[in-house]
Amino acid sequence: MATPTAPTSGDDTDERWPAGPIGARLRETRRARGLTLDDVAGAAGLTKSFVSAVERGETAPSVGSLYRICDALGISMASLFELVERESSAVVRRADVRGTYFGGEGVVNYVLSPRTERRAQIIETQIEPGGSPGGELWSHPGDLVMATVVRGSLEVRLGERATVLGEGDTIAYSPSEPHSWRNPDDRVAAVVLFFQIPAEY
Repeated sequence: MATPTAPTSGDDTDERWPAGPIGARLRETRRARGLTLDDVAGAAGLTKSFVSAVERGETAPSVGSLYRICDALGISMASLFELVERESSAVVRRADVRGTYFGGEGVVNYVLSPRTERRAQIIETQIEPGGSPGGELWSHPGDLVMATVVRGSLEVRLGERATVLGEGDTIAYSPSEPHSWRNPDDRVAAVVLFFQIPAEY
């Protein structure tokens, strides 16, 4: 069973990752379903100690691992982020957008679309050299994801296929297909705009 690497970006990660509310939600859901840590860890293919640390808000899983925990509990990933406070305005000012950590290492996400708009979502993702949401492939419900590279480069894995995108390139794919991505450059940070239907976070 895999134990994903915890984020390594220091104190900023604690502020950007809503670990307390999300961990509490996972723990409450597990207990409400009468499941033990062993049950969830076994179903998700993770270690009991890692799942426990996520519940206590002491670490953050990769995106793929968080999806697996949610699947084991029978809840959606989106339901976790419903706990994060959302502004009711249809206008989002860049100065008000805070970086959010969704999992992985060297990745910070900025949700640019209104949090109350669930039909679609735009996320600006800043990826440090070599950064990724995790090495494992994952999938999730949804109709469409499109990614446009604003700066740097992005390697997108769709099943066994890998495609490297440069500045100005765009890729479209179904989120139900196992996928992952990373910044393949070991020196230059990347900035990518993700557009997804419907909203996931």
